[in-house]
This record gives sequence, C-alpha cells and structure tokens, in this order.
Amino acid sequence: MLHKSKWLILGLTGGVLGALLALSPWALKLEEDTGLEWLFHQRGAIAPPAELAIIAIDKRSADNLGLPNEPEKWPRQLHAELVSQLTTAGVKSITFDVLFKTPREPQQDQAFADAVKRANNVILFEFMKKELASHSTTADLSTTIRRRIPPIPPLADAAAALAPFPLPKVPLKVSQFWSFAADAGDAATLPTATLQLYTLDAFDDFRTLLQTLAPQLAANLPPSQQEVLEERQLTRFMHQLKRLFADNPQLLKQLTAAAQEPARQLKHRKQLLAWLRIYQMRHSHYLNYYGPPRTITTIPFYQIIQSDHSADFQAQLAALKGKIIFVGYSAELQWEQKDGFYSVYSRADGLDISGVEIAATATANLLQGETVQPLSPISHFTLLLLWGALIGLIAARLPAIIATLTTLLLMGGYFLLTLSLFSGSHLWLPLLIPLLIQAPLILFAGIIWKHLDSVHERHKIHTAFRNYLPEQEIHRLTQDDAPLAPGGELRYGICLFTDAAQYTQLSEQLPPDKLGALMNSYYETIFTPIHHHEGIISDVVGDAAMALWPTIQPSQKLRHAACCAAIDLIDAVERFNLAHPSYQLPTRVGMHCGEILLGNVGAVGRLEYRATGDVVNTTSRIEGMNKQLGTRLLVSDDILQGLDDFQVRPMGTFILAGKSRPITLHELICRRSDASEAERQLSEQFATALQLFKAGNWSDADALFKTIIDASQDPPSNYYSQLCQQFQRTQPAHPWCGIINIATK
Repeated sequence: MLHKSKWLILGLTGGVLGALLALSPWALKLEEDTGLEWLFHQRGAIAPPAELAIIAIDKRSADNLGLPNEPEKWPRQLHAELVSQLTTAGVKSITFDVLFKTPREPQQDQAFADAVKRANNVILFEFMKKELASHSTTADLSTTIRRRIPPIPPLADAAAALAPFPLPKVPLKVSQFWSFAADAGDAATLPTATLQLYTLDAFDDFRTLLQTLAPQLAANLPPSQQEVLEERQLTRFMHQLKRLFADNPQLLKQLTAAAQEPARQLKHRKQLLAWLRIYQMRHSHYLNYYGPPRTITTIPFYQIIQSDHSADFQAQLAALKGKIIFVGYSAELQWEQKDGFYSVYSRADGLDISGVEIAATATANLLQGETVQPLSPISHFTLLLLWGALIGLIAARLPAIIATLTTLLLMGGYFLLTLSLFSGSHLWLPLLIPLLIQAPLILFAGIIWKHLDSVHERHKIHTAFRNYLPEQEIHRLTQDDAPLAPGGELRYGICLFTDAAQYTQLSEQLPPDKLGALMNSYYETIFTPIHHHEGIISDVVGDAAMALWPTIQPSQKLRHAACCAAIDLIDAVERFNLAHPSYQLPTRVGMHCGEILLGNVGAVGRLEYRATGDVVNTTSRIEGMNKQLGTRLLVSDDILQGLDDFQVRPMGTFILAGKSRPITLHELICRRSDASEAERQLSEQFATALQLFKAGNWSDADALFKTIIDASQDPPSNYYSQLCQQFQRTQPAHPWCGIINIATK
C-alpha cells in the first residue's frame, strides 16, 4: 500500500508539472486553437447584440447593381449614396472596413468625402503595411516596421477618425483583437474607435463623474461632445483619455465603480460603462464569437442604396436607427471570399469569417463587456495544481478501477463546469491540458506506482517474516514500512474456525507420538483446501485451527474462495475419516467476516502474527453453534452477501454466548451445482418451518419440524422442535422477535 503521504507527492508533482506545461507556449496555443474551439462549438451560436449590423459588400450586390465582382472597382458614388442613406436612417456610427488608398474619378471621390463629412460619424480603415527598415537587408522582427497607409486625403480629412485593425493571417487562428495597436503608436483600433464614437452620448455623464472624483483632471477635457466631433478630434481625444488613465491607475476603477452605483442619476449608464471598458489596462482581448459567418445581422449593400420607396424598404431603414453600422467584404460562399480569416467558426467548405465581422464582433464584445476572459497566470497555475493534487489523491488512495471511474466522473464534471462558466460568464478555463494530459498521466502514474509499491511491500514482508511465517501467509500480507513490534493494521478479513470432535478422547487413547502423527496427517488434510483457495493458516491450537483471507477492501471474490475452501475441507475430512476408521475426527467449521486487526501480538521477545478482533471471537462462537444445532458448517449472513452459487439453508438468528448483537446463521451445504434434490427440498421445508417459528407459530412450526425429522433425522429440526415444545409450555421471557439467546458456548 502506498504510504499515506505519497498521494500528496504524486498529486503535487503531477499538479506542478501540469501547471508548468499549461503555461508553456505550446500548451497555450493548443488550448487556444483546439480547447477554445471545442467550447465555442459545444456552447453553440448565441444572439448578437441588436445594436450592430453589417452592410455586406458581396457578389449578390455586385450582380444586382450590374458591377464587376471586384469591389475596389465600384464607383465611389455608391459609397456616397450608402452613407447618405444611412445618415438619413439615423444610424449612430458608420465604420468602413475598406481601404480607399487609391484616388479614383475626382468628382466621385469628392462626393464620397462630402457625404462622409456631412454624416460626421464615419470611421475609415487605415492599413498597416509591414516593411523592412531602411538600413536592413534581412527580414526579422527587429528589422521590420509597420507603416500606416491612410485613405485618400479627401476622405481622411472628412472622416471622424481613422483607425487600423491589425489581425494575424492564415494559418493562424484569429482568437484575439487589440483595443490599441502597439506597433501603430498605440493607435485606437477599428473596434475601439467605433465604440468610442458610439458612446460619446455619455460624454456629459463621464465629465460629471470626473469632476466629482478628480476635478483638476476634468479641466483638460474638451468642453462638449460636439467639439470632439466637429473638430475631428476623436482620435486625439482617445489618446488623451488613455494617457489620463495611464497616469492615474486607480481613476478608471473609481469611475467604473461610481458609474455602477444605482443611486447616481446617469442618462447613459450602459454606454458610459462600455466607454470605460475601452481603457482597461489589458489591451489584448479574446473574441467571444456569436456564431458562424453572418451570425451578426448582415444586409447586402445593394438593398440599402436601391431606389425603392416601398414600405418594406422604409421599414428596413427605420430598423437601422441608432445602430452601429460596419461596412465591408462579407461573402456567402467560399469561392467569392476576398477578406477571410481562419477562426473557430471557419466552415468545412473553406468559408472563413470576414474581417468586418471580426471588427463588429470585437465592438459588440466591448459594448456588452462579454469578451472571453482567460484565467490569470496565477489562477491558471493554482487550478491545475489543485486538479493534479485531487487526481493524485484518487489515484493513490482508491483501487485502480474505482480510481479510474472516479477520475472519469470528475473529468466529465470539470468539462460541464468549464462549459457552464464559458457559456454563462464567458470565463475560459483550461480544458485540454487537465483532461487529456494531466488527469490520464497522473492516474496512470498512480496506478503503476501503487502496483510497484505493493510488490515492494510484499517482498519486504516476505523477507522480514520468512523465519516464522508460512510462505503462503507472507504473500497475503501487506503493511507499512515499520519495525517489528506489537501492533498491527486494520484489514477486512474472512475468518474460518475448525474444531475436531473426539480429539480429547483420542488424546487419552493414543501415545503422544501416534497422536502427533495422526494430527499432522489431519492438519495436512484441512490445510490443503485452504491453501488451494488462497487462504492462510493463522493459528493452530490442539485440534483447532484458524484460517484467514485478509485484504484491504471487502472482496466478494475472497468470500467465494473461502466458502469453496470450507466445503472442500468438510469433504476432505470425510475422506480422512474413511481412511482412519478407528481414529475419526469429525470436524465442525464456522465462518464470519469483517474488520480485523492483523499484526503482531505479544511483547518484546515473543511475538505472534495473528488476527484479533470481534470477528475472530464471533467466528469461534459460530463454530461452537454447530455442536448445538448438529451441523458441520455454519456461516454468517455477511459471508453469503452477493453469493448465489451455493446450496445453503437458514439456521435462524441468534445472540451468541457473551454477545449483545444478533447474527443470522446459515448452513453451508455444498455448491449449488452439486446439490441433490433431497438437499434442496430439505432446505426449502426447513426455511418454511423456520419462518413459522420466527412468527411465533410454535404449533405449526413444531409439526413441520417433526415431519422433517421423520423423513431425514435432521439434527437442526430436532433442535427447533424442542424449542417449539418449550415455548408452547412457557412463553419466552421477552416479547418474541424471532431471535434466540444462547447462554453457553
């Protein structure tokens, strides 16, 4: 058995190794690429916020407008019309995830710029191009720079803001976005610039809170929302706020706490909280995808600019009022895709999610405060450390099968908990490392270690007790690494007692040498079936012997083996008596099971390795009941639990001599397959009579017992017949409950 502290060593070792592994770049990538994808697909698609919509530049629009399927060649007059229509519809903001870097027909470029300027709520995309530094000849991370490529000047001057949106390219899976681009001078990215523009209605609420908490800082802000927009100062305003919070680290927490106070009268509380989320210290966020491509409301480009005055068209425009609008490439089929990124929802046919959908998703996540939240490194490490310790405890302390089943149940529970937290709170717990690597390895290591430890312990026992214990017994024992001394360990054990009748008479008749030879032959007869069925001989005194089947946990298999040994022992004694007709030793056997103390009994200089405990004493009493009942082999009810392949008959419930608790006894006759029809009928008739006896129906019970006696001269029936006659003459002293008190051994 493993030392009691070894589970801690195993668990902590597995926990530390798993935690360190989980923090490695390889494991983090595995969790992000595979574990996170599993969670998204198990959670399923969810409803995106109603505040956003996408205007899709797609093939369907090109076909309806009679234009080439190359959006960069579309007349910019169409974009001017789109902005005008959306402005008329009352949208809150318009974000183009399209780069207009090349001048086209001047009149149309100007018309587009004029529409953007009139709208005063349009954010345009600026591209970030990676280039070699001017002094470098080789491309690596230290020699490349990113150059921002803005749209053409008329558009750049007219837009409310310009913003980049850097994302990794295929084959990397897009799982994160940045609120500020570090390699673009900490410029606000497309999602955060869009959200800041959308939440500017909360400007007065923000200024009021800032004046309350830090009035000296509020003086440096623009006086109003209108000034930020009219002066095209959105980007500069965001830089100002970023520096403000960087210089005053506690201010953002104070403002957030104040904005959440119900007692404060704020007109735009939700927008203000979304505003503050933009400037969290962590500028890298995990995307909380709402579903596969086009889960966010997507409207084809042509449906907005069509010259249609129908009620449906007007209703569609009216539904866009107050919304955040993103405009960009969004394909319906893989072969028409022009702007796709590999993600957890990339389809099997090759259709990826578009850049404009990612930008809209990022904005929606920040708006609702529902980005995916990974554990902090410390929490990540602690979780896997505790998980490893738990699996280590299970692997080290439970039997292999139970440990495996328990671990599987825990793994299922962990997965459900992880999925629940991800679905409900967007909290992302590590999945693959604890379930597919950490738990199986620790469980396997625990089982192997326990097996090797058990082999080692048995070898130590064999060496230590070889001089005074039988070989078979040594191999059945286990114990801690402890010196030989009085004491022992609690074990579950099956105990078997034998006693030879007529031994006293034989000891008077035979000289010691002949008696010794006879008893050696007798003991060989009874020891052989015990050893054959993996029992050990614990004690021998005169004509009595005690055998044990000890184990750590209750074992139905060992109880079955002990019953087989007892039956074979009775058969072997019958053959012995036939071979020695002048010196017969009829043998009575009793069996019981339960907790025993197995170890050294005695004192310094004289030790015996034996079992002690109530089970041993009770087994001796059970064996003695054979004499009163006239049986040969009695076993307790505990022995027969779950065993149905033996022919038995109930002998009743007794409070044995010197005991206070009742015990139910059975006569173990033979293996069921060997039982004769007469033995089966006898068992059934006796059981019926015994039920009448227990019910207090003395007369009917006595009649049935006498019937059995007349047919087979059955000693147990004679015992009960006498009791029935006694109870008919004199009722039991106490209220009858079917239990017989035995006064003498």
